[in-house]
Amino acid sequence: MKQKIYEIPIWDAYALENCECPVCSIEKKAEDQFIETLFTEMVMDVNLNPQLTSAFRFCHEHFEKLYKYPDKCGLAILTDRILYLEIEALQQAKKGTAIKKSLKPAFLKKSSSNSTHTEKECLLCNKLSNDMRNYCDTIIKLWQKDSTFKSIFAHSRGFCLKHFNEILINNTASSDFKEKCISLQENNLQRLQEELQWFITKNDYRFVNESWKTSKDALLRTILKLIGNYNTKI
Repeated sequence: MKQKIYEIPIWDAYALENCECPVCSIEKKAEDQFIETLFTEMVMDVNLNPQLTSAFRFCHEHFEKLYKYPDKCGLAILTDRILYLEIEALQQAKKGTAIKKSLKPAFLKKSSSNSTHTEKECLLCNKLSNDMRNYCDTIIKLWQKDSTFKSIFAHSRGFCLKHFNEILINNTASSDFKEKCISLQENNLQRLQEELQWFITKNDYRFVNESWKTSKDALLRTILKLIGNYNTKI
């Protein structure tokens, strides 16, 4: 069956060796690509730039990632626009509601009635959330229509807990798919636990001469299984 362009990242992710969560792999690449696009196209777009900063901000994590990107001037342009909007909000507050003691920065996700700004989502979090929802839809559809993918899926390592839950609550997932998915996830969590337990055993001096088998990186893979790996600093 001919692959559609939006299915290619899924096939690529499932082709990765020892991948504990294909969706995490897709998410990491999507994040990198969007940050690249943000700096190469969106920042200098005189029409788009004001719309982005008016509708969205950046969470702590993504502001940090943007700062690590080489284009400091591009980030300065975005940040300057955000500062402009914050100053404007303060000036509006002086004309109306009395300013309380604590004013939350606008790039934080949550707001309060005492803030001088309306609540705004993180641009990157919003984009990734929508994209991953679509990819989860596509994984389910591929499983339903493509026998090759169904076989690859059955021999995969499941998902991190976050994306496993997102797959399960997807409205397009059939009861048959959910049963297979739960079974796959359970088997892989048990596999990881066995590897992790052997890792613990290997740290006992009595087993120093025994083989590590597949447990040398079991602790890291278990943590990534629990929290997801697209945004971790581990």
